[in-house]
Amino acid sequence: MSRWNSGELFSALALILIGALLLLGNLGLLAFNWNMVWPLALILFGVWLVWRAFQPISGGASYGFGDYCPDLAGKEIRNENFSHGFGDFDLDLTRAKFPTGTSAVRAAIGFGDLKVIVPRDLALRVKASVGFGDVRVLTQKREGIGPNIDFQSDDYAAAATKLDLDASAGFGEVKVVRAN
Repeated sequence: MSRWNSGELFSALALILIGALLLLGNLGLLAFNWNMVWPLALILFGVWLVWRAFQPISGGASYGFGDYCPDLAGKEIRNENFSHGFGDFDLDLTRAKFPTGTSAVRAAIGFGDLKVIVPRDLALRVKASVGFGDVRVLTQKREGIGPNIDFQSDDYAAAATKLDLDASAGFGEVKVVRAN
């Protein structure tokens, strides 16, 4: 998997384009004002959704708009990909089954909040990032433009059962919490 996931790439391209337009406006080469930012952001988001629709999905699910909370009760997790376009995305892994070894979960959202709930006793390695917004992994928090957190639980190296979680959002919040 490349370092650039689709949410990070979309955010980076949006920043570059909007920054270039603002610079050209300041230099007097282009009539640009802030009223153009939201329509431009929506157009870029639409282009990203179309691009994403043509990407293959392996071992996971994709959902578009609204609230998304897949039912993973009893599902064995080995290598799963979940993506959501716009809204709230709650990924509760507490009722899923994790086989011995390392399981991988990739969860991404374009616009909105992503909350991942992981089992309390599962060894965990997390890579969490947001283009614009907040990232929270257990007790760690980052916010602003391009925040990310790399986390590994103390028991990860020696554990028989492990989860590698890659969670990202274009605009919004990524929150990873342990089950109570």
